[in-house]
Amino acid sequence: MRLFEKTPEAMTGSRIAAVDYAKTLAIVGVVMIHVSSEVLLGRQIGSAAWLEGLFWSSLARGAVPLFLMCSGVLFLDRSGGLSVRRIWKRNIPHILLALLVWAAVYKLVPRFLHEKLTAEALRTILLELLCGQHEGHLYFLHIMLLVYAALPVTYTFAANADEKTERYALAFWIVSGVLLPTAKGLGLLHAFSGIFLQWPLMLAWAAIGCTWLGHFLIKRKPLPVHLAAAMLLAGFLICFAGTWLRSVRAGKLSAQLLEGLSPGPCLIAAGVFSLCMRVGKKEYGKLARMAKALSGGSFCVYLVHLLVLRALTRAGLSTGRFRPAVSVPFLTLLCLLGSYCIYLILKRIPWVNRWLI
Repeated sequence: MRLFEKTPEAMTGSRIAAVDYAKTLAIVGVVMIHVSSEVLLGRQIGSAAWLEGLFWSSLARGAVPLFLMCSGVLFLDRSGGLSVRRIWKRNIPHILLALLVWAAVYKLVPRFLHEKLTAEALRTILLELLCGQHEGHLYFLHIMLLVYAALPVTYTFAANADEKTERYALAFWIVSGVLLPTAKGLGLLHAFSGIFLQWPLMLAWAAIGCTWLGHFLIKRKPLPVHLAAAMLLAGFLICFAGTWLRSVRAGKLSAQLLEGLSPGPCLIAAGVFSLCMRVGKKEYGKLARMAKALSGGSFCVYLVHLLVLRALTRAGLSTGRFRPAVSVPFLTLLCLLGSYCIYLILKRIPWVNRWLI
């Protein structure tokens, strides 16, 4: 079978199922990344406990590109066309409002818990919100604003590009959005100067290319299982072994190979996405319903999971309670359950369900 061979128009149901499975794995990965970060930053570099944390963190690193790929399927694979008016009247205001509200929540909650909330503190919070100084994980919403704004261009390209142009676009993104930024981050371009150093795409722009990867793959037959598994394994080894060796050499965490759109995470995401495409073509009633439910709440879980994780830490539940090999997946599960329960509550409030989650 020729790789990336186009298929006749796939069943809508199988495409949606593939996205549900992929988004479910992506949100599990996001939570696991933040749970394991305590181990990577707090344990001795190269120790057994640190390696256990690195194992889980590396395994989960496909989460961000996987979310972007799912967005590409949902945004670019539209038979009914694209409404620019809807983008600017519904989608972008939705993301922007959710960003500002949840950024405010993350700033207000610690102050309520640890200090008195004064007028000066409120002015500082307001200024920080307006200047984009938000909780770290909310960067994904900043990226999604750009992805939505670019949709009229990317959708038109996706609807009209021929096979050669599609492949060229994918190759261009891999080089300029994945390989060159990683090489720059690793210091491999230190001998170069001038305009050449501006060739690598910044993360926010490279993310648009990652949505294209999801669209590119969903239109074609799934990769062979052995190839998808090999990509997943190769990506994991780049993240795990590469970070281990570089961190031991540096004497501190060297996270360049864990970055969201570096080669390792992108390989993991592409392999996982292709496997999800295969699973999505089969009938797994209960599993499919579970994936659909968690996928539907994934945006809310993404927004609130750090609040839940910090509450668990305050309650004495952290990765330090027992070995990270067990504590990381255990706390990931607890955090997911707590976050999903919040989603079940919030979605019952109509305006919150529509605009904030």
